[in-house]
Amino acid sequence: MADNSPSHKVVPLDKAPITAPMKRLQQKIRINSLLLRATWLGPLVLGLLWLAMWRVSALLEYAPHVSVWFPPAAVSFAALLLLGRKALLPLLCAALLATFWEDDLYQSHQPWQQLLLSGGLFGAAHLLSYGVGAAALNWVIARTQRQKLPAAILAMLVLGAISALLAALLGTQALVVGGIMDQEEAAQSWLPWWIGDLVGVVVLTPLFISVISRLYPKSGAWLSQLGLRHLREPLLPYIVKLLASMALLLLTMALTADFRYPDVAFTAFFLSIPQMWIVYTESPLRSGLSLALLSTLTALGIKWFGLGDHALIYQFAINVLAASTYFGLTVPILASHNSQLRQMVLMDSLTQVASRSHFFEQASQEIMRARHYGKPISLVVFDIDHFKEINDSFGHSVGDCALVEVAKAVQQELRQADLLGRFGGDEFLLLLPGTNLAEACHTADRLRQAIKQITAEGQSLAGSFGVVEVVEAESLMAAFDRADAQLLAAKRGGRDQVCASAG
Repeated sequence: MADNSPSHKVVPLDKAPITAPMKRLQQKIRINSLLLRATWLGPLVLGLLWLAMWRVSALLEYAPHVSVWFPPAAVSFAALLLLGRKALLPLLCAALLATFWEDDLYQSHQPWQQLLLSGGLFGAAHLLSYGVGAAALNWVIARTQRQKLPAAILAMLVLGAISALLAALLGTQALVVGGIMDQEEAAQSWLPWWIGDLVGVVVLTPLFISVISRLYPKSGAWLSQLGLRHLREPLLPYIVKLLASMALLLLTMALTADFRYPDVAFTAFFLSIPQMWIVYTESPLRSGLSLALLSTLTALGIKWFGLGDHALIYQFAINVLAASTYFGLTVPILASHNSQLRQMVLMDSLTQVASRSHFFEQASQEIMRARHYGKPISLVVFDIDHFKEINDSFGHSVGDCALVEVAKAVQQELRQADLLGRFGGDEFLLLLPGTNLAEACHTADRLRQAIKQITAEGQSLAGSFGVVEVVEAESLMAAFDRADAQLLAAKRGGRDQVCASAG
C-alpha cells in the first residue's frame, strides 16, 4: 500500500532556513545579551576606575590619609553628575574595597567588622558630599538659558570646592568613628584633605566626564550644549608649549628642593602664563589635557623632590591654574555671545540689512555730517506692492524669501556710502549721502526696475517709492514723515512708481 502522506525531510538545526520570526528572536537575544553585558560592565569599569585612581593617590601621600591630590573625588563627582543614583553602588563598593586594600598594604590587621564600618562610613560621607554637589550642578545647568559654559564652569568650581570641603569634614569624622584616626589627627588632616580633594575635582572632573560619558553614552547628551569650541591645530606647537610648561614646573620644584628657600615654591604660580598660552591657542580638549598633565607632574614632583612641606603651596598653585584655565575657556564663548548680540542689534535678522534702530542712529550722524560739509542728503522709503497678498496666497515663507531677494537686489545697486535698513514688515529705508533730490529719484527708479526682475511663485514683484531731500534744520523724523507721505501718494497713484518732495 502506497504511503501518500507528505514526506518530511529532517534538516539539521544549524542548516535550517532562518525565517523572519527566527531573525527577530535572534536579534532580540543579541540585544538582551548586549544589554546584560552593559548592565554589569559599566559599573564594573567605573568601580575599577575609582580604585585605580585611589591607588595613584595613595602612592602620592605626603601625610597619613592625605594625598597631594585625590583623583577618586573627580571620578565620584563626574559619575554622580552624569549617572546620579546609578553610580552609588559601584562607587560605594570601590570605597569599601579600598579600605580593606589599605589595611592589607599597611598591615594594620584591623578586624573586618571595623574595616567594614569605617569603609562604609567613609563611602557614605564621600558619596553624600559629592552627590549633593553634583545634583546642585545639574540643577544650575538645567536652568541656565544663555552662556551655559561660563555658568557651568563657575558652578563647578564653587560647588566642587563646597563638596570637597564637606567630604573632608565628614570623611575625617567617619575615620574617627571607625577607629582609623583620633580627633587630633582629624583636626590636622581636614585642611590638606580638602585641598587634595579640591585639586582632584577641579583638575580632573572634565576628563572623567569624558571617560564616563563613553561608558554610558546617553548620560553625556547634555555636554554638547555647553558651547565648547573645537579647533584643529597642528600637534607640534602644542607639544612645544606643553614641554615648556613642564620644564618650568620642574625647574621651580628643583630650585625649591636644592635651596630649601620657601619663597621659591611660589614661582609655581607663574605656570599660569604658559598654560593660558595653551588655552588661547589650542582646543578645550588640549587645554584640559595640559592641565591634567601638569597637575600629575606636580604630584609626582612633590614625591620625587621630597617637597611635602611645600605641598600646600603647589596644591593651591594647581587650583589657581585650573580656575584660570576654565575661565580662559569662557572668554571666546563670551566674546562670541557679545558679537551675536551686537549683530542682532545692528542687523535685521532676516534680510541682513541695518535694523530700524541702527539705521536711525547712523542716519542721524550722516545728516549732521552732511550739514557740516554743506552736502545734500536724501532719504528714500519704499515697500513691496501687494505684499500681504503674497503672504496670504503663498505663505509667509515665500514672503520672507521675497524680502530677502529684494534686499539683495537693492544692495547690489547701491554705493558703499549708502545705508539700507528695514523699517518693519515689507517697508525699507534708504539714506543717500551726497545725493540731491533729482539724483535720489533716479536711484529710486533704478531700484524699482531691479525689484521688477524678482519673482515670487512665478509672479513679478513691484515696489512703490517715496523720496525726499533732507532740508536744512529738518530732523530725521520729520524727513521720514515726508518720505512716508510720498510713499503713500505713490500707492494711491497706482503703485509701482516713485513720488518725491523737495521740502
